[in-house]
Parts: sequence; structure tokens; C-alpha cells
Amino acid sequence: MLHEADLIEYGIGSTGLTTVEHVVPQSEDAGQSNTYANCLYACRWCNRSRSNLPLHDGNGNVLLNPTTSAWADHFEVQDDKLAPKTGSGQYTEVAYSINDPFKVQRRAARRELIERCRKLVLEAPPKIEGLSRLVGRLAASDALDDAEEVRRVARCLHEQVALARQTLERYQGVPVDAGAACRCHPKPTIPPQVAEQLIEI
Repeated sequence: MLHEADLIEYGIGSTGLTTVEHVVPQSEDAGQSNTYANCLYACRWCNRSRSNLPLHDGNGNVLLNPTTSAWADHFEVQDDKLAPKTGSGQYTEVAYSINDPFKVQRRAARRELIERCRKLVLEAPPKIEGLSRLVGRLAASDALDDAEEVRRVARCLHEQVALARQTLERYQGVPVDAGAACRCHPKPTIPPQVAEQLIEI
């Protein structure tokens, strides 16, 4: 699937890029149209791909619900594509056109961006500290112009780290503004495959 930040950088409100996806289609049970548990937030491409396909395919497979199913149990990542491992994964992949080139391209761009930001957040702070020590040594030896130049580089690197942190926050699993009523609280259960990628920011 896609993250909302894959679609537009600063929030999707009023863009028309997302729609309400009904777990049980309205054509199957109109009585559940406005039931909270039956309504998911989905990009319009996934919603359009599924259209009104039924929740069950008639062969024992079910469309996976991203709020209740650990997708790592049903898919594995292969070159930014989600390769189904189960029948339900296969049904979901086809129903939502999960490996449509448009979606794969956005997942690849997200992965590359997160990798760059993560590397910067993890590797830059010791470099900034080293630059700060160098500024002190240069200032002590009266090389004030050099000290100011190194200080400028350190500030620039510090600003890049701050921007990288903001980017990583956009992609975090539990949104910053999630209230206590959110289904991801009090503490979400994170699949091990995701947990091993987490860093404190």
C-alpha cells in the first residue's frame, strides 16, 4: 500500500487523493456504510482498483484489513513490490493492484528517502560534535576565520539533521496527532519486521 506522504508532501486534506474504503462493500451490505470499523482511509487508486469486489473471494481468502492484519504475515518485499505469501495476500494484491507501477515507484521513492534521512540522523551527530571540537581548537589558535567557516558547516549539517527528522516523523507508524481514542493506542503492537527498523528520533 501507500503512505499518505507518498501522495503529497504536506498533508492530503482537501486534495481528493483519499476516499473512504468500505471493508464490506456498500453493494454487499449498505447497513454498514457508516460503521466506524467498516470504514478505512484509502488512496483513491486502491479504492478504485477494488471497486466493489467482495470481502471474501469464495475460495476461503479474504481482503486484508491493514488495521487488523499484520501484512508481513501475508507479503514479503521484493524490490519494492509486495509479493503475496498467502491466498489472502494474493487476493488483496490483485484487488487493490498493489504492485501497479505507480505504487511501486512511490514505495521505492519512500524507501530511498527514509534510508537517506535515517543515515543522516544516525551518522551526523558525531560529525557535528567533531566539528564543534575543531571550532574550539581553531578559535584557541586564533584561526578565527577558519573557526567561523567550520561553525557554518556544523550549523548547516545540524539543519539538515532537523529536516531529516521532520521527514522521518511524516512516515512514522503512529501519527503524532493520534488521540487517545485512536485504535493505535495505548501502545501499538508492531510486527518484528518493522520493529527492527525503528529508531528513536
